[in-house]
Amino acid sequence: MSLKIAIVTDTHVRPPDDDGQLAFPSDASHNARNKVIVEQVALRKPDLVMHLGDVVHPIPTLPTHAPALAEAKAMFEGFGADLVVVPGNHDVGDKRSSVYAPEQVDAGRKAFAETWGPPFHAFDRDGVRFVVLDGGLLAANTEEALAQRTWLLDVLREGRRTFVFTHYPPFLTDPDEPEHYDNLDPSSRRWLLDLCAEHGVEAVLTGHVHRFFYNRYRGVDIYTVPSTAFVRPAYAWLRPHPAVDAENGRDDTEHTGFSWLEIDEEGHRLQVIRPRTVGASSSPQAPKPLGVWLQHRLGRRAELPMGSLDALTRKVARDDAMLLHIQALGLGRIRIPLADGEDRDVLDRVAWLERHGVEVTVFSGRAPSVADRALRRQAFASAEWEVVLRDATLARLRELTPSDRPWAVEHITLSRIGKPPADGGYFSHFPKQGFELEDPMWRAFAEDPAVTRVAFRIPSTGNVEGRIATCIRAAAKAGVGATCHVELPEAAEATRHTDDEATAAVAAAASRAAKANPGSHILLDGLYDYDRGYWCKNGLIDLTDQPRKAAGAIDLATP
Repeated sequence: MSLKIAIVTDTHVRPPDDDGQLAFPSDASHNARNKVIVEQVALRKPDLVMHLGDVVHPIPTLPTHAPALAEAKAMFEGFGADLVVVPGNHDVGDKRSSVYAPEQVDAGRKAFAETWGPPFHAFDRDGVRFVVLDGGLLAANTEEALAQRTWLLDVLREGRRTFVFTHYPPFLTDPDEPEHYDNLDPSSRRWLLDLCAEHGVEAVLTGHVHRFFYNRYRGVDIYTVPSTAFVRPAYAWLRPHPAVDAENGRDDTEHTGFSWLEIDEEGHRLQVIRPRTVGASSSPQAPKPLGVWLQHRLGRRAELPMGSLDALTRKVARDDAMLLHIQALGLGRIRIPLADGEDRDVLDRVAWLERHGVEVTVFSGRAPSVADRALRRQAFASAEWEVVLRDATLARLRELTPSDRPWAVEHITLSRIGKPPADGGYFSHFPKQGFELEDPMWRAFAEDPAVTRVAFRIPSTGNVEGRIATCIRAAAKAGVGATCHVELPEAAEATRHTDDEATAAVAAAASRAAKANPGSHILLDGLYDYDRGYWCKNGLIDLTDQPRKAAGAIDLATP
């Protein structure tokens, strides 16, 4: 069994003529963008298309609502597959709320039902149950709201393998967060989440926010997927940079697209297809044998300033764009600190990446302690563990027998940091990581049964590809595997390196080497730009989430 489902949301289709709501210049392009998405979805030949709401932009009380519905219905015929639509607030009216103004709960349900079918219902495909919820009813106190709650209890009690689709996310960061425009009120949120968890719902998929977010609640995956039309501009605050020059962030098309859900006996996988990654018939690609260091934390949280839609409450969100970049680039490995294992946000995202074929290297900067080993077992049992040590520590441990070394019962990758200058010159506060090939210290540990790999430093200058190959051969001759940390080009301590051609050349060389040596671990030392502090340099992705030339070089080097 294998189901392939295209997911679109927040299309905000407009009537054929100007509806008087074109506040931003790009608003006039929403219909054209949606037509492109319809064509791309049709080429993939999905078994089913799920629309998660806000089909049209004019709200139900406007005279342009009906013409927009007709426009959307005609447009979506192009999917060439069964279409199931979830009601959004632009379709049936907003949820009841005490923290923002709109309250039009029952305005458009009749028109919605006549156009798309019942606002809440369930159906089965290949042994999988799909549950469609009317999110606007969850906090309502009406007969229809009570009917939906009673019906949902009955449906979930049947114990089928179930996916739930609704417009509003239950929450953005925490199950106990305060209510705001982009979540459910605490009471209905907790009722829905606990019900889904108790009955083993596999995933809940939502729209409304126009960005990608990932959460987990008691074993239930919760996805919020991007709009096909535009970005909610307030979420530009998720990145520590000025708003992109794209209508205050609203036209930041790198965060728009559709999603592709595959369900089989082993589980499910979700891919977000953005404009730069859309292909005529491409499938989600298998991870490449290339990795990156993640200098920014997975699931980093940011507080959005109060204002506009949330004038009465604060809102916190996570920046989950990193997950999409890792997936879109097809990267097969990430490197993060072992200490990140104490962060539940990180662990949830690591689990999601591992489900999609991405492996993990964790590193620590001291001889393994009892606490380190316990954290590794609890949080990263399947990860490669890179132990990065100073020369003095390495020299001390070299004198011990393998059974007396603090990693004796582990399998580790051994690395070193910051060899001081031999001539007594200036001590650098910016030490490099990884052994030099010529350093005899790594060979002294090659016969230690716990040391399965050695990490080498690969500078960005010279023949990067050749240097990687030489390190791999030397390690193999010594009886260990190789991890190669490839440095992206730098300029000077106070000068930012911005030569994207040079960065792309190093990324391409690392990609070719990774393809030629799939058993080795080859990682670039950054994903995003490093644009403040010391030794600043461009990465694969800039801080407005736009891919740089180096990102394309990876794809060209390892098709």
